[in-house]
Amino acid sequence: MPDPSKLQNALIVTDYEELTHFFSQFVAGRLHLLMVVGDPGVSKSQCARRAVGNRKHLYFETHATPFGMYHQIHENCDVPIIIDDLDHLYKDQATVRLLKSLCNTDATKQLRWASKHPSITRGEVPASFSTRSPVCLIANEWRTVNANVRAIEDRAILIHFKPSAGEVHVRVRDWFKDEEVYGFIEEHLPFITRHSMRHYVKGQQLRQACPDKWQEQLLTIMGLDKEVRVIGQLLRAPEYGNDAERIAVFEARGYGSRATFYRWKKKLGMS
Repeated sequence: MPDPSKLQNALIVTDYEELTHFFSQFVAGRLHLLMVVGDPGVSKSQCARRAVGNRKHLYFETHATPFGMYHQIHENCDVPIIIDDLDHLYKDQATVRLLKSLCNTDATKQLRWASKHPSITRGEVPASFSTRSPVCLIANEWRTVNANVRAIEDRAILIHFKPSAGEVHVRVRDWFKDEEVYGFIEEHLPFITRHSMRHYVKGQQLRQACPDKWQEQLLTIMGLDKEVRVIGQLLRAPEYGNDAERIAVFEARGYGSRATFYRWKKKLGMS
């Protein structure tokens, strides 16, 4: 995934409280165009839904068609619009054209449908209309593939949501009740580089389906190889005073050579 923090004007947000603040300001109409980009499974969508609450709004996902969006926006003018899972939608040219108009930073946006759609021909939907809806775009990644997409990016308050594994872990505590899985993941937090709330749900399912193997299986899903776990344990163990002693144990257990130890240590960011 390209690093969203390198996008123009990206703000790095690392905790849920600040992310919720941005969503709340969008719902209040103070942010006309908000774009939130971040890894899957970190509750971006849920935070947006909680912020909007019971207020009337439009919520579009991957299955939405360009004209279907146009029609619904006309039927619900001026309400907040959340477009989720944008990764697929922005690749469609008709959607990009619609988004370019919808994501204009003017208070009032003018939308037009260029082709003679049957609904327009029959007079069921106007060929153009205006709306004051604030817009929030949510994506796992964002690629500036052409000038139209770049224009959308340039107009937005762009957030790269990048919570730490610990931040995700604390947030999960609000709803996840499997203490065994929760505690097991907690032990390995220092070694997780890309955490996801989905790890907890998968861990619970694996614990029930494969009670003798679920721990190893979950570690694999979380991207933690045995070498990484062993090195992490050795680095934290108080009985080893230096890397020479740790490497001796690492080699004795058959996990690899001195070079392998340092390669994985660097990968963990502990070099």
